[in-house]
Amino acid sequence: MKIAFLLSSLLTAVLTAGRPAAPPVAAFGYPDGVAVDRAGNVYVVDTDNGAVQRVSPSGEVTSLPGPPLAYPTGVAVSPTGTVYVADAGSHSIVQVTPAGSVSTLVHSRSLVYPAAVAVDSAGNVYVADAGAAPNSGAVLRVSPRGALTTLAQGFNKPAGLAVSAQGVVYVADTDNNAVRQISPAGQVTPLATDLNHPRGLALEAAGTLLVADTYNNSIRRVSRTGQVSLLAEGFTYPAGVATDPTGAVYVTDTGTSSLRKISPTGQVTTLAGGTPPVGSPVPTAAGTEATRLKQ
Repeated sequence: MKIAFLLSSLLTAVLTAGRPAAPPVAAFGYPDGVAVDRAGNVYVVDTDNGAVQRVSPSGEVTSLPGPPLAYPTGVAVSPTGTVYVADAGSHSIVQVTPAGSVSTLVHSRSLVYPAAVAVDSAGNVYVADAGAAPNSGAVLRVSPRGALTTLAQGFNKPAGLAVSAQGVVYVADTDNNAVRQISPAGQVTPLATDLNHPRGLALEAAGTLLVADTYNNSIRRVSRTGQVSLLAEGFTYPAGVATDPTGAVYVTDTGTSSLRKISPTGQVTTLAGGTPPVGSPVPTAAGTEATRLKQ
């Protein structure tokens, strides 16, 4: 099974060699969104392989059940363990129960390009729809029964979402290089600017926001008042970010086709996937010196 998976991944890497961020050989085919469940399983959107991979705490990689997805982009896990997947290629949100039952929560052409998902404790799913034209992106809420409601619009290719216990929705307004927040009343305000193509978002237990600052090849931490600090750097186009109850942070690093982990003490390791290409920086936590490979 593992041999077949690796061969499939190798074939995908060869066929998608035109994508600048992907290395020639990797275990993931353009890893995008990432999420963590309460048991410590990490879910990685394996976009080019049309799948979501589950990485167990012991490092075993298995595919989520169900038919191949058209072009998956985002993933979220509810407190009850249901996995939600944004499948941009089919304009759908797919759900997988802990028992392995797969169904479509919503399928609609009004979902032009669902790029990211988040879920709250009540089972409402939030979708960042990148839209087609610049500044046509929107954030929608999907009820547990599949009813769509638009919360806010006018974003520029939003590609990351997080929702707090208080109902505040955080949006990576990617092509506007900013993170914005939507209050429960629907008011949209900026939280952080001067980022460089931010994508994945995740909330820490203390309420601070983690941001994959993609074109700066780093992970940032944003306080509730909008103060931005560096958590770790040296990635190669990080896309997704997630955190677990221990404070560990998980990053999908698209440029190396890998899943990386930042420990609570700041150690950066690779959990699954490819290795850095020659000349790329080794990811390090803020405050430590980065060791760079020779050109």
